[in-house]
Amino acid sequence: MSSIAATQRATAATDRQRAPMHGRLQSFRRQAVAWLVRRVLPDSGNQVAPGTLPRQGIQRILVCRPNHRLGNTVMVTPLLAELEARFPGAEVDVLGSGGATRCVFAGFPSIGELFLLDRRALRRPLTTLGTLRRLRAKRYDLVIDAASGSSSGKLAAGMAQARYQVRVEGTPDAPLHFAARPVHALRVALGESAGAQPPLDLRLDDGERAKGMETLQRVLHAGPASAAPVLAIFPNATGAKCQDTAWWQRFLGALLARVGERRVVELVAADGVSRLDNAYPTYFTSDPRKLAAVIEAAGTYVSADCGVMHLAAATHATTIGLFSRTDPKRYAPYGQGNAGITCEDGCPERTAARVAALLESSAPRAA
Repeated sequence: MSSIAATQRATAATDRQRAPMHGRLQSFRRQAVAWLVRRVLPDSGNQVAPGTLPRQGIQRILVCRPNHRLGNTVMVTPLLAELEARFPGAEVDVLGSGGATRCVFAGFPSIGELFLLDRRALRRPLTTLGTLRRLRAKRYDLVIDAASGSSSGKLAAGMAQARYQVRVEGTPDAPLHFAARPVHALRVALGESAGAQPPLDLRLDDGERAKGMETLQRVLHAGPASAAPVLAIFPNATGAKCQDTAWWQRFLGALLARVGERRVVELVAADGVSRLDNAYPTYFTSDPRKLAAVIEAAGTYVSADCGVMHLAAATHATTIGLFSRTDPKRYAPYGQGNAGITCEDGCPERTAARVAALLESSAPRAA
């Protein structure tokens, strides 16, 4: 076991022992909401049985996925694509959360109204009730609770006035990956669970792609002139998933020694601070679509499991996720050509060897 891995495990154990009070309060709040939902909203009588959802007469649809995390929002895009394919003339409203929701769904013409909850919805009850009241005022043919085990999603879906309800939770033979579950649940309701699933897709348009390439070229001019392939990295993540500067420096050194020259671009996190001491050209934006366009222009992307990883997987870039805490079977970058690599041993050199093997066996996907 490396000293870095041992230090990380010791730090994680200490953090668990000293959990901050606000974390405990959040946990208690979630448990209280779950208890309330189970008693106030038992299994809805309009939940459809497998194979009984009609293929005609579905015009007004509501998708409930009230989660502020970027990755969870991006993982709804396969469901939206499936709904457009199954019900091409329908309008789809979304109950979501977080400022990125509008950007993520901007490429879907079927989107109607977005009901956006504050990420601290329980702390702003009046605003939350106002949003839910607007949702309650509309009538839907179909509501889909697109999250498994989400009390807020079940609460919203139960409040919506709909003829039919489809829930991910409890669907038989559900796939492990969270991006695949909503599409599977819809297909089971329709009686058609087989077939390839839609990928994550932001549906960048040609103009966005052209600006992404232009931006990337401008950023690369800050480094030495080269025609080598580009590698976009995001050396940041939440909590214990985040590796430090020394880890990333060792990882990149070992990776480049194996795959040869690459023009590395660091994608900078929301705080605007480079995690690699500005050793490589950097790019920062608060716009998810601009960030996605630059990643697609780069062609190859590597990071830990995080929201930006899922954003990258929703482009044509080959996306590799590094997993040390979370389960890649559930959260790996979704889509053909992408991969999740386990690096729970904490060794950057061994992780680099695994990434190099993938990069050497596959070329970046063409746009």
